[in-house]
Amino acid sequence: MSDQLTKSLGVFRGAALMLSIVIGAGLLTLPGIAIRSAGDHAFLAWIVCAFAALPLLGVFIVLGGRYPEAGGISAYARRAFGPFGARAAATLFLGAVVFGLPSIALTGGHYLATLGGGSAHAYAQILLVAAIVPHLLPGEGASKAISWIASTVLLAIILFLVAGAAGLQPQAPGAGVLPAGGWSSLNLALLAAPFMMLFFAFTGWEVGAGIAEDFKNPQRDYPLAMILSFGLATALYLAIAYVAQRTDLTGAYEAPFVRIVEPVLGSFGARAVAVTAALIIFANLAGAVWGVSRMVYDIARHSRLTAPLARTIDGRPLPAVIMTLGALMMVVAADWFGAFGLEALLALAGQNFLILCGIAALSLVVLGRHAGEHLFAGAVALFVAGLLLTQGARLAYPVALIAIAGLAGFIGDSRRAPPCRLPPAEGRRALAAASSTTDDE
Repeated sequence: MSDQLTKSLGVFRGAALMLSIVIGAGLLTLPGIAIRSAGDHAFLAWIVCAFAALPLLGVFIVLGGRYPEAGGISAYARRAFGPFGARAAATLFLGAVVFGLPSIALTGGHYLATLGGGSAHAYAQILLVAAIVPHLLPGEGASKAISWIASTVLLAIILFLVAGAAGLQPQAPGAGVLPAGGWSSLNLALLAAPFMMLFFAFTGWEVGAGIAEDFKNPQRDYPLAMILSFGLATALYLAIAYVAQRTDLTGAYEAPFVRIVEPVLGSFGARAVAVTAALIIFANLAGAVWGVSRMVYDIARHSRLTAPLARTIDGRPLPAVIMTLGALMMVVAADWFGAFGLEALLALAGQNFLILCGIAALSLVVLGRHAGEHLFAGAVALFVAGLLLTQGARLAYPVALIAIAGLAGFIGDSRRAPPCRLPPAEGRRALAAASSTTDDE
């Protein structure tokens, strides 16, 4: 037993893991829910979200390659704003995934329910329990297993997309892209309606920031894996959104893929889609738990109260993995009794992830090494602030989380023993050593 993570990722394995983290509800459910919310404006809303995510991705590419730490955003905030920044970022992050990942599990549950009936919540719990299996594999087994699953899933999605596109009826050029009346009928309110839900589809890279410490050569391979995974995910999102826009999804908004392939593949295709969806969700949950558990692990190794969660077994932070899965299963159980609802879970998670993007941008404002980085990060932070101004009462949730982070820090500080005071000469030597370490970083 040690306290170090196994370095098991390169460009392609890292990109596959990031795709596993990102592709889930965004691919399987959101195309249908977006159409229910925005009608024939849904495809344009996807395009807007993709462009909005690009500068945010740039922030993570810079910070993740420069500071490859398991804490991800909380590690960046610690460097830029000290312990409170780290606590606030970590609390917001955990407040996002505690809703976001159960919504992903429920997405898989809905698909499995179309296959064999039963409760979507029961299937969601089974998927969460199964997500721990790759993390039990020794050495590089977890990353290899998730990479193979991601590759298989990617091939299956492409085949289903081809089948769905083959079943589309010929329509006028531009059908499925623009609103029925063309640009003249563009409704900004409809275009903005699903934005926060759709933004959730582009939020896995905040979770992916936590896997940078698992890369063998993070300065080179982490940014390349980020770019590759973003390009592939965006292409898949837009392709599925286009096909869904041209398909009658009435009664199947939560599981649009089933309706997409039915005209060509029939009932067999619907069953194959349900099985593939469950596999996608399994890979998504396993990959996301990888990233989230690294955040929990990083928090734990900076706090005496949670130190047991900072233990690793053969390079795997299994205590953090088990705690993460336990929390997610509790939220699914609460939703089983009507506590939340899928759309509310997705919107709250997307909002928190957007705030975390803003924190990452502000961190780069502080940590940037030249004027270009400062200006770029400042522009991204302003952009995020503008988007958040549209959220209204929903902002009470992240504000409460930040207040909890501040209270936890106050309680921790009040219980901490007084600092050990060094004699003057030793104090100067210690300060000089600390300064030298900071300059080296």
